[in-house]
Amino acid sequence: MGFNGIWRGWIYECLKSASFSVMMNGAPSGYFSPTRGLRQGDPLSPLLFVLCTEGFSALLRKAIAEKKLEGVKVAPRAPRVSHLFFADDSYLFLRGTLQECENMMVVLNEYEELSGQRINLNKSAVCFSKNVVREDQEFLAEVLGVGGSRGTR
Repeated sequence: MGFNGIWRGWIYECLKSASFSVMMNGAPSGYFSPTRGLRQGDPLSPLLFVLCTEGFSALLRKAIAEKKLEGVKVAPRAPRVSHLFFADDSYLFLRGTLQECENMMVVLNEYEELSGQRINLNKSAVCFSKNVVREDQEFLAEVLGVGGSRGTR
């Protein structure tokens, strides 16, 4: 995203310098360092989440600019919507076609590779409009790697 190397170094130092101690039977057990990630409640966590989300949003906007994704319109004169982010939830909107689903998987895989984060498909769901027939819903849910569709909405 174009951040200066010094700034990136500071963030990395914040991540790698953390250490923890656990109380066992009322006494500290010594210190250990985490192997990855931030501890829950770390004040740096929301900032890093926003930065990662911005990177993900940039990948989605790029795919739209390249006509690989279209997003959806809720009304004929409404703008297209491709994604919405809320707290720790992401809503991705695409047409119910094989090509768009495959293109979305390319974007998700690229995000995983670039960010080091992994998409939890077990916590993911897909919803379809009533215009997508049931057989296509099941097939596209399989392409997306989620545990099936939640029906039409």
